[in-house]
Amino acid sequence: MWIEAIVMPREDSRPYRPSPPRDRRAVYSAGQHESLEFRATVLNFLQANQLMGAVKWVSEPGSLPMVMLRCQERVLDRLRKAPEFEAGQSLSLELQS
Repeated sequence: MWIEAIVMPREDSRPYRPSPPRDRRAVYSAGQHESLEFRATVLNFLQANQLMGAVKWVSEPGSLPMVMLRCQERVLDRLRKAPEFEAGQSLSLELQS
């Protein structure tokens, strides 16, 4: 059975300190770069753990470090156990007319 999973980096326990104001384009560009790197990290994890056969679809990088997967439940279980990721299942909304 295929499920949709959301994977994000696990947050550090460092206290929050606001960053200095920056140009919006620079913030967006930095977010895209971080998203691209995070997606590569997730794909490397899946390949290293031989889980790519249980993945049907991987989202493209965006402006946030987040990856969505269409995968089997065992992939989500492995991602949840990994210390570098926060992972969960997305809710599916069944619409009826």
